[in-house]
Amino acid sequence: MNGVRTLGYLGITSDRLDDWRELAGSLLGAQVTEQGHGLDIRLDQRTSRVQIMSGEHNDLAFAGWEVADDAEIEALADRLKAQGYKFDEASPSDAGHRQVQRMFTGEDPDGNRVELFHSAAVAGEPFVSPHQVKFETHPGVGHMVLYCSDLPAMLEFYCSGLGLRVTDSIHLSSEVIYFLRCNERHHSLALVAGKNQYTLQHIMFEVTDIDEVGAAYERCSDKELAQTTLGRHSNDNMYSFYALAPGGFTIEYGCGGRLIDDATHRGASYTTTSWWGHRDLKPSR
Repeated sequence: MNGVRTLGYLGITSDRLDDWRELAGSLLGAQVTEQGHGLDIRLDQRTSRVQIMSGEHNDLAFAGWEVADDAEIEALADRLKAQGYKFDEASPSDAGHRQVQRMFTGEDPDGNRVELFHSAAVAGEPFVSPHQVKFETHPGVGHMVLYCSDLPAMLEFYCSGLGLRVTDSIHLSSEVIYFLRCNERHHSLALVAGKNQYTLQHIMFEVTDIDEVGAAYERCSDKELAQTTLGRHSNDNMYSFYALAPGGFTIEYGCGGRLIDDATHRGASYTTTSWWGHRDLKPSR
């Protein structure tokens, strides 16, 4: 093991929990449960894939990166410390709040909270989607795209530190986006320069069927929460649309994402984000 295995969970603060309850559950088909901290969003048999916590800022609170066991988490924490990053083991109580067996915590160069963990809890009750949606979570919760104030330092941390690999990049007239993977999913993280007030640009949920994408698009359109039209991305081939989340960032909702074989993959550079579609219907941050 050279690094983390999946993006296992996300934490987001929001001052609009009721809007999250409708968006994640009624519109996107996740199972939403009420908890003391706010809401747990279930996408599979795990107790939570996204925690929505009450707070003033609608932004990323933490990201949980998964490893297999004690040996892997200790080796990774030691490597990060040797590289000059401060990572400490969380108390059993704090690990319990994340519903994992063991956890180390630290920060990336931009100050975003990074959590390393293994052995996430499985819920006693089966996952039930209000729309019978099946989410593709074997390679993790999905992906996230972060605005960065120091892009080279962030690339160094996530690649040399956490062990992600650059899959490819998109060069636009105004920015360059780097796409990083930790398993066969094309990317679990993308980084783009230009952090100002916010960190989170979007998160992605992947489902298993194209009809689930179309149905969710219609439900979001009916509520005027479709931020883009349907489209097909250039580099990862995801067929998707973007829904407007509380606070102005977006949730990409798609299927058919490209899988990467490390043995044969060769990097590439693109000059467009989408082959077609993904036209803006509403502004986002």
